[in-house]
Order: sequence, then structure tokens, then C-alpha cells
Amino acid sequence: MALDPRDAYIAPGHDEAPAPPRPKRKIGDKMPDGTVYAGISPDTNKPMYAPPADAPFTCTFNEARLYAAATPAHGHHDWRVPTKGELNVLFNNRAAIGGFNETGSYPAGWYWSSSPTSPQRAVGECFRDGRQYDTSHKGNLSSVRLVR
Repeated sequence: MALDPRDAYIAPGHDEAPAPPRPKRKIGDKMPDGTVYAGISPDTNKPMYAPPADAPFTCTFNEARLYAAATPAHGHHDWRVPTKGELNVLFNNRAAIGGFNETGSYPAGWYWSSSPTSPQRAVGECFRDGRQYDTSHKGNLSSVRLVR
């Protein structure tokens, strides 16, 4: 008996069709672990997730890095401070992700990236207007939203 090409092929030994594809994630979707899908990292081209809230304090550049390394949030231990490109993705998706300080007031409305520009300076971003500054002194205080 000839097979009809319109029939679904089921490999020998398998008596069920393959699982349907998973639905596509939307920015702002809450994940089962409590994190939020934040978009695609422009640096790794992989999905990026964020906690639903900022760190509970403002901090210096080095304190932000230490906080990321010591934070076992939502069952994960691989949190980090976002790169300047990833931080801009967070800014562009801030309404869907939620919980950001968008006042632009210093220091809470400013966010650290992990991207240094010199031994004393790093990129920060104002979440009122999305301007990135590569002149932020690492000793200044800013907010931080981690990613993984």
C-alpha cells in the first residue's frame, strides 16, 4: 500500500504525533519561576529574563556587581548587571516589564550597566528619557535591575 504524502509520518515505535510547538513568549510575560521575559539580549542573541523589581537599594558600580554575584533570586544563581545594550532593551521594554523608576531623579531613576568606559567610569542610563551616559563615575549611586 502506497503512503499518501498528506499523512503525518510517525516513526516506527512511536505511536503519537510530536508535541505542538510552544507558544512564543511576549515581552513582559511572567515565567513560572517569577521572573519576567525581558526580550532578546543584543549581546548574546538569547532570551533575557529580569526579576520583577529593582534591587531594594541604590548602589555604586562595584556594589551592583557584588549584589548580582551574591543574589540567588527566583531559584537562579546566574544573575548579572546588564550590558549597556541589554540595559537599553530593558529601557525600551520598561512598560511591559514594569517596576522601573522612570522619574529620572538621581539616583533612583538612573540604572547601572556593566559596561565600563574607563577605570573610573561606566555607562549609566536615565529611565526618564533613555539617554545613556558613559561618564557616570563608578562611585556614584544608581539603581540596578539584574538580568540572566
